[in-house]
Amino acid sequence: MAQRIYRNEREVANLHGVPIYMNDVVDACLAGKLNIFIQGDTGSGKTQLAADAMSSFGAGTGDGRMASAVAEQYKDRLDAKGLVAVTAAQKMPEDKTLFVLGRNDMDTRELFQRFNLHRVGFKPHYDLEPLVDPETGNVRWYYPKVDDKGVFAYSEIPADKAAMVRSRLETLAGSTENIRELTSKINTNLIVVDELPNCVPAVRAQLFNLFDGFVELNGKHYAIGSNGYSVGIATGNIGQQFTESSNDLGRAIKDRMHVIIDADHFFPKPSDTLEILAGNTDPRVDFGASGSNEEDKVIERYKALSAKPVPLSKLIVANYLLHGLDYCKAGNDVQSKRQMKNTWPNAVDSHGQGSDESLVLPLSTRAAKSVIRLSQALDDFTVERGVPRADVEKSALNSMMQAYRLVAPHSGVLNEAKVQGVYNGDHYKAINAVITTTITEFNNNKDNLKAGLEMVRSGKTNKKITDLFKGRWGFMKDTLDRLMVHREGAE
Repeated sequence: MAQRIYRNEREVANLHGVPIYMNDVVDACLAGKLNIFIQGDTGSGKTQLAADAMSSFGAGTGDGRMASAVAEQYKDRLDAKGLVAVTAAQKMPEDKTLFVLGRNDMDTRELFQRFNLHRVGFKPHYDLEPLVDPETGNVRWYYPKVDDKGVFAYSEIPADKAAMVRSRLETLAGSTENIRELTSKINTNLIVVDELPNCVPAVRAQLFNLFDGFVELNGKHYAIGSNGYSVGIATGNIGQQFTESSNDLGRAIKDRMHVIIDADHFFPKPSDTLEILAGNTDPRVDFGASGSNEEDKVIERYKALSAKPVPLSKLIVANYLLHGLDYCKAGNDVQSKRQMKNTWPNAVDSHGQGSDESLVLPLSTRAAKSVIRLSQALDDFTVERGVPRADVEKSALNSMMQAYRLVAPHSGVLNEAKVQGVYNGDHYKAINAVITTTITEFNNNKDNLKAGLEMVRSGKTNKKITDLFKGRWGFMKDTLDRLMVHREGAE
């Protein structure tokens, strides 16, 4: 296990009786291949958290491939001590991390390519010789060749093959268009963007691709990361007091940061800060954590997690967050918050102004997937801590709500005016209110949900049962119809 410098024993969540801490959330995001944005005041430890995560992917350890090359080149000249040293160095993992300080002149494409000036003006070993037939004006192509008798002569080559060879030779020669080439950084598993909000919107737009796991170079898309795995961690301070410009990220990039956590809300306990202050008084971030070769372990955890089927109960909870929370009334009309756009929440019926109808927007599909994946990762974490898998599977709603509490508060779904006016600016208190209402809704509709799923198992549609789902639960009618189709297809 890589050395962890960040220290914080304040609980972020409690799932199945197991306390979840900040380091655990980061580890769960790595296991789930989820991007995470750590926001907070300066000095809150957010960059140290990111630095600790980097140490799991070999950051600061060098590259064992160079040692392997040295060992091969000098294998006949190394003495016993040199052989031991080089052999040990070969075990050093390749650094699969990239640390970028957010700045306004950044071009993310430059992180993954370099100039190879060797290719400019490079002359191939030989070229084709063109000869023009004076009678026809056709060009005939010849190339140098030594025949079976050892006689050197020019041999003719068909025009179509000549065109192919010339194209290949021109590629070898290089030009100003192809002197850029990908570097090994395209294999980066973990990208850290420090102080992300300091970037102007044009630069943030470039980060969309990185956080989605690819980079665009010369009109082509290249996947980032080895073994299909790349994760982004971003840090930053939100608020006018930290920068000269307005630096709210906007919902588009927040949606790509699958988990957004406020380091100030979960600030280390006094006992933690006592240990931090006594251990090292250097105020700089410590990037000296010993790197370790945990890349394979992290990626295997991700593959195992993504291969697990998602319980139907979690899919129904996710659908509620997508559709149930989209329901509201405006006057006498039932409305979709998504379709209301800028008229939400002001147009919400007066009876709904005091409920979550005016407090929270539904999740995006991307965010709902993030909640499911984080819930699955946290469940696995609690099983590793000794909770029986059977007990975990019984608490799907609790698991999804804990994940929702980590994904939603700062994702842009809350009515900010209400957060400030009713919840004193505390986004977690606001989302807790949504969670309380959601749990009550599920408890009140427990029997209806059970009846609906029994109907699906029987394979016979019952209108009396489907009519039980009204209002914000209306989405269950279409959900049950689709489950019936899947059941029929499986028979």
